[in-house]
Amino acid sequence: MGEFEPEPGVPLPPEQKAKADRILAERVTKNGAPTLEHYRRVYAACDLGWPGDEEIRRLYPVAETALSR
Repeated sequence: MGEFEPEPGVPLPPEQKAKADRILAERVTKNGAPTLEHYRRVYAACDLGWPGDEEIRRLYPVAETALSR
């Protein structure tokens, strides 16, 4: 199987979405979820408009507070 290159706005094929969901769940379990502020910084760094807090919560896991290490 070749390298998969996702396109913005195009849903992932089911097998790729399942793989992405597993990786995300592992990372969240290991490191905790990002806060809304983390997502805002990423959107700003990518020069993307902020879709709103509720949309981010709908799409991604969100922690209410950052984990202290």
